[in-house]
Amino acid sequence: MKLRSFALTDIGCYRQQNEDSYVCDDGLRLYAVADGIGGLPAGAAASRAALDAFEDWFVKRAKKPFDYAGALALANDAVFTLGRQLSPRHGIGTTLTLAHFADGAAHIVHVGDSAMFRLRDGELDVLTREHNLENEMRERAARGEPTYVLTENRAALTRCVGQPPPLEGDIDSHPIEAGDRYLLCTDGITRCITPHELTKHLTTGQTPESIARTLVGLARERGGLDNATAIVIFAE
Repeated sequence: MKLRSFALTDIGCYRQQNEDSYVCDDGLRLYAVADGIGGLPAGAAASRAALDAFEDWFVKRAKKPFDYAGALALANDAVFTLGRQLSPRHGIGTTLTLAHFADGAAHIVHVGDSAMFRLRDGELDVLTREHNLENEMRERAARGEPTYVLTENRAALTRCVGQPPPLEGDIDSHPIEAGDRYLLCTDGITRCITPHELTKHLTTGQTPESIARTLVGLARERGGLDNATAIVIFAE
């Protein structure tokens, strides 16, 4: 199945540095966004190190069956080690949402609060979940465990690439179909644009480039409070 894609990132209106990084490689059929963790130093270095580690793994070491968990462990080790050099006291960290299209499926590796969406037959599905305190408390409540979370802390991340190992990420696979449209993006997009709007733009956009430019531009128009990165992929 042919894939067409386009990626775009924007610093926004207030940030001093763009701490988002991305990979958009139709040849490797590999796509990823990473967002350096706010409140920690060297976010740009963290996000780039995580994606460089994954790219290196796919280029030099990948063998079927693909060991996505092993690749994530290597990426986490790379960022954790870099953090001990750049910020021994606090460390560094990044989100990661990665999709590898192989064997008729989109294989997703996900940590943090970036996101991946799929538009199919006019319906938008979110293929990732945010690793934040609110969702973790919901899961604990579903297991009958006691929970407590302050409202102002509910969006705090509970996992990131670069944390002390071991790191548990979400690794899933979803069959792909001709006509599917996918979006990988950082929270600079999802915090500004509603799922209804994402559905509309993914449906009506004529090319991956036009959709990505529309979404990033809209995030900037609505204040550009954060870096915004979007990768749009058409499966044909």
